[in-house]
Amino acid sequence: MKLQNLLLAVTTAIASFGFSVAAKAETVEANCVIYSKVEIGKVDTVPCTFSQLRRGIVTIQLSNGKYYFLQSLGKRPGSYLDQKSRVVYRQDALGSKGQIYQFPDESIYLYWITRASTQSQSIRLTPSETPSTQTADPVQAGSGFVEQPLPQSSVSRTTQIPCPVPVAPEEIDGKTTICGVLTVPENYSQPNGRKVEITYTIFKSKSLSPQPDPLLVLHGGPGGSDITALSVFPRFYEPQRQTRDVILFDQRGSRFSGDLACSPTFIALDTLAKNPNSEWRNRYAEFTKKFAASLEKDLSNLAEMLSYYKVCSELLKAHGFDLNQYNTANNATDAIKLATALGYQKVNLYGISYGTYLALRIMRDYPQRLRSVVLDSTIPPQVKKYEDVPRDLEVVMLNLIEDCQKDTACNVAYPNLKARTIALLKTLAKKPIAIAGTDKAVSVADFAALVESVNTDLDARKAAYIPLIVSELERGITTTYTGVVSGKIFPTPPTKPIPIGRSAELLAKADELREQARKLLSETANLAQANRPSQKWVQQVVTAIETLPEKERPNAKANLYGVGFQTQKPRDRSVLITSIAEIFPENKRQPLIQPLQTMSNTEIRHVYESIGTIFRSALKVDAYDTEGVFRSFDCQDLVPSSDLAQTKATFEALEMPDLGVTGALGARQAYAICEIWPVKPAPKRDREIVKSNIPTLILQDRYDAQTPTTLGKQALAGLTNGTLIEFPNFGHGAFVFSQCARDVGAAFVMNPTSSPNAACREALKTKFVLPSTSSN
Repeated sequence: MKLQNLLLAVTTAIASFGFSVAAKAETVEANCVIYSKVEIGKVDTVPCTFSQLRRGIVTIQLSNGKYYFLQSLGKRPGSYLDQKSRVVYRQDALGSKGQIYQFPDESIYLYWITRASTQSQSIRLTPSETPSTQTADPVQAGSGFVEQPLPQSSVSRTTQIPCPVPVAPEEIDGKTTICGVLTVPENYSQPNGRKVEITYTIFKSKSLSPQPDPLLVLHGGPGGSDITALSVFPRFYEPQRQTRDVILFDQRGSRFSGDLACSPTFIALDTLAKNPNSEWRNRYAEFTKKFAASLEKDLSNLAEMLSYYKVCSELLKAHGFDLNQYNTANNATDAIKLATALGYQKVNLYGISYGTYLALRIMRDYPQRLRSVVLDSTIPPQVKKYEDVPRDLEVVMLNLIEDCQKDTACNVAYPNLKARTIALLKTLAKKPIAIAGTDKAVSVADFAALVESVNTDLDARKAAYIPLIVSELERGITTTYTGVVSGKIFPTPPTKPIPIGRSAELLAKADELREQARKLLSETANLAQANRPSQKWVQQVVTAIETLPEKERPNAKANLYGVGFQTQKPRDRSVLITSIAEIFPENKRQPLIQPLQTMSNTEIRHVYESIGTIFRSALKVDAYDTEGVFRSFDCQDLVPSSDLAQTKATFEALEMPDLGVTGALGARQAYAICEIWPVKPAPKRDREIVKSNIPTLILQDRYDAQTPTTLGKQALAGLTNGTLIEFPNFGHGAFVFSQCARDVGAAFVMNPTSSPNAACREALKTKFVLPSTSSN
């Protein structure tokens, strides 16, 4: 069987000037009957798979983990060398029923269960054709409005593993921080089909008598990754860990749970199409031209971007991923399956951003499994997200202006701030303001970028300067603007005072030693991670690629990056061996294959994760949210509820339209990508208001440009036992910005029947910077 690799599929796609992708041939399932030549009479029957690859390579993978890697001897038909350099002979005595392989110490009889097709299938989509979609409706596990039973057709199992990234210095991997994988069906209606491994982490409670209901955290995105940040999260969840366990997991398709990344595809396309020495460059240029001609006129400038996304989606499909199964309904089922597999009957949910959308779905489908819910930066299902996106940044600016007006000193210093801001934006749109002493100027786009940066300003310092910046820019002054953008205007943190008295000196010294110890432990953990067999092997392969002839290196790197998409089995050893055989000439293979033969299954899994880290650093497209899964969720759950015409109407109605340009463009791109991304919209009932009496706390931030405060109020509509608390001066994710928000959330989880004390918000109010003189 010829194992398809990513680069081959991409070259095929471009060569045909369409999306013609040779589909990967199926692995043959078999029963292996093994007769020992050492222990006469010993016979074992084991389920197995058989693959025949190019260059005369055969792999036999037993279900117990044992495998055989055979390399053809070429001029001697039916003769092979195995991974131990022993001669193996193939016999065809079983005819169409199977094959026999004679090893020095055993004979293996393979009896086929399914037969591989020798014909190449193709997925052909020329620019003039309609993108292919699944013919069956995507599975909507638990899509009703009453308690849904968990699918019982398969057993979901967990396996403990070393954490894939270093844990926090004060944590012990496997004891205080425990990582593992939960294996679930990709499609719950096909329990024996393709599987997805959900990677999870448990921060064990510090209590000797913890509460039975943990905090189950739902990350944002879609396609984000909480596992990536294991070293920093323990301090965020310190209050909750005093009484209960805290569980994080990467949702299906995200970084450490199946990873539907587009980076390998994009890198391969760049290698093929943009390299001046590439034979595919002219072909790709012609392909893009034809693709652009098939698009609506206002999308022709997006042709290159859309072609990249189209190729990515088709390759993911060709490699066996059912993109329709990466949806919120299945995410909800995964979450409850995980809690059940870990032995928890009830949980408390903490959702952030998209995690709130998922939390609301769990509230709808599995209400009896929930004790309390915290929604932080909320996206309720009934919202028309992409119709409102152009307004998001304007909402932030209007909230900031309103806060200044409510602050007496600010309102006196900057009267009529709203009208003045609108006027300033019009001025900047006509003529940017020059920055003295440079060849640069402040444009309207620069001002919009400044307002947007408040959304991610973890130190919450920029918002306080914006009224002053408006006042100065009106007069052509850029001093404060440049100081804020560069960061030079912000005061340096004061140095710690010298302690007075013996006790204070000892405490200060203890703090210093603690920080030194933490730094040393972090360095030790990072060094240990770098010395894992998997990490060292990946580095060995990367180094070996650099020894290849220069013209072969780009293809070799592209094939390495795409190795995770070459099989329907997750993290398979034989695929790595095969990839080495396909990338390297015979004289370079053995030193790279040998370490794989002794590597544990856990390390084999980590090889794929390490490769993922490399291609993410090579191209930032998957650096935050994994694109393949982001688009699959977005195009099923969020984009279909919005209308392009209404998005345009929203933009045209803005009081400050220059603040909506980026949002409007992002929405237009989302609509366009979903026109070519091969998934079906979720049922309309999935977008109805969630009605629930589960105790729920909604946290929103005044300066959130992704999920503005208006969305929290909409989420509250169906929650009869809900409380909304708004935090000043922060952007997206109250939990990330403020200890006050973290403590309020923890207090609510401790006692969800009463509203938490949120008086700590008073100290967080924006302290607007006033002009040094009265003239404004």
